[in-house]
Amino acid sequence: MKQLHKSPPRRGGREARARAERKRDSAQSQEKGEASIEDRGKGAAELTTPALRATPPLRGGEHREVERLKADVQRVQQQHEREQLREALRRYEELYTFAPMSLISLDRRGMILDLNERAARMLAFPIEWLRGRPFLVFVARHDVSRFLELLARLRREPATETTSADLFANERVVPVQLSIKSSLRDHEVIYRLAIVDLSETKGIEKLLKETLNNWYSLVENAPDTIMTVDRKTGITFVNRPAWGYSTRALTGTWLNQYVSKADAIKMEKCVAAAFDSGQSTTCEVTGVNGDQERWYSFSFGPVQHRGKHAPTTTVTIRDITNHKRTEESLRLSREQLREFAARLDEVREEERKRVAREIHDELGQALTILKMDLAWVQGKTQDGTRKKIKSMIAEVDQTIERVRQIVTELRPSILDELGLSAAIEWQLAQFQERTRIRGIFESSSETLNLSRDIAAALFRVVQEALTNVMRHAIATVVRIAVKSTRDVLSISIADNGKGITRQQIDDPKSFGLVGMTERVHRVGGQFNIYSSPGRGTRIEISAPLK
Repeated sequence: MKQLHKSPPRRGGREARARAERKRDSAQSQEKGEASIEDRGKGAAELTTPALRATPPLRGGEHREVERLKADVQRVQQQHEREQLREALRRYEELYTFAPMSLISLDRRGMILDLNERAARMLAFPIEWLRGRPFLVFVARHDVSRFLELLARLRREPATETTSADLFANERVVPVQLSIKSSLRDHEVIYRLAIVDLSETKGIEKLLKETLNNWYSLVENAPDTIMTVDRKTGITFVNRPAWGYSTRALTGTWLNQYVSKADAIKMEKCVAAAFDSGQSTTCEVTGVNGDQERWYSFSFGPVQHRGKHAPTTTVTIRDITNHKRTEESLRLSREQLREFAARLDEVREEERKRVAREIHDELGQALTILKMDLAWVQGKTQDGTRKKIKSMIAEVDQTIERVRQIVTELRPSILDELGLSAAIEWQLAQFQERTRIRGIFESSSETLNLSRDIAAALFRVVQEALTNVMRHAIATVVRIAVKSTRDVLSISIADNGKGITRQQIDDPKSFGLVGMTERVHRVGGQFNIYSSPGRGTRIEISAPLK
């Protein structure tokens, strides 16, 4: 085995090894010269990567080029960072200036360091004037101590707290919400305030509270029962006990469960109409909760489909028992009056028939005998007396004709002998002869199956209509049409006169129209008037055939 011996270090040994290494490195650099030149083009990109890898030592010129590239990259990066910082600062300033809330910074003594435009408008002073002023002067007197305690607490323990307070600015109290955050800046406490003006919110709250109070007062003191129900008549609110149940017992039940099955169907249709049509509906129900003696009116208000909540309607329930009883009493009284009037008409018609018959039989016969006696006397007298008797016979003839007219007006025999259609045609002919107003008659049936009472009532209505035309219409033509179907008789009376207003039609003092309407209604018919000023008048009458 060869033994190795350590030899003492020679003078200049380290320098010699260093020179040898530099020569070797220089030779390697020459062999890779072209690669080094290409690498310089990529130097900037490689210097910016975080990965570390071994690279050969650079020569003096190459090293300066790399350093220059590094400086260029750093300068570009610094410029980009400055632009980003300026953009962020600009956005922050815009946000600070145009924030929808008041932003104020205070120092540890409560002096205003900075604030935005909204805060200046709230405090009613320019920004420059407010800087350096104590914020405490704007705090309402009753909140000063609480505000100072809050600042002291945040000075000891930096945190963020939110509270409400009143500020005094522009000679008015401004309710606000304060969010205060304390922090350190250069070893000094800074308070940052975000203030929201609650004036509008407080005003809305006050208005809402007043509205609710008014609504509750109205609902609680209303004379009617008021409920809120959904589409299926589920009760969600009731203002007072009803039908022996408390408000708690009624809430959550169904409104239609308190009425009979027939009325429940009616009520459900009423509710559906309120929900579907957007209009108020009303239905009247008896027998609520089994009480058959009382009547109730259910008025459902229109439904507005708004929001995500299930729509409801307000129903007003009113006890209308007394109203119904009064209504029934009036209806019975009206029926009794109508029957009484009908009986009067019957008695009047019978009296007219009797008077007409007696006048025709007694007075007519007496006048005829008188005429015959005068004719006999005329034959027995001389010329002078005969002339006088002839004059007396002529007067008797006129009296007989007048008696016939009176008998006809009292009760036209044609009505009993030939029926209503012939009587109306005859009456129209008489009307035309007396007034010189042209009459046109149309009939679809010569014979009508009518009782004497109905025929007499309708004939009197036609007589009254023709009288009105003569007195008021200023017409030149009157047309009467009589049509009959299997069960209904229709009579139309139309003229080309000046017409009549709705106010005149509805006037309760128009006794002629009232009498015509009542006559038709007594026989179970319908009476309608259609007219307008300057366009004539048309009367439509319909009555059942019996």
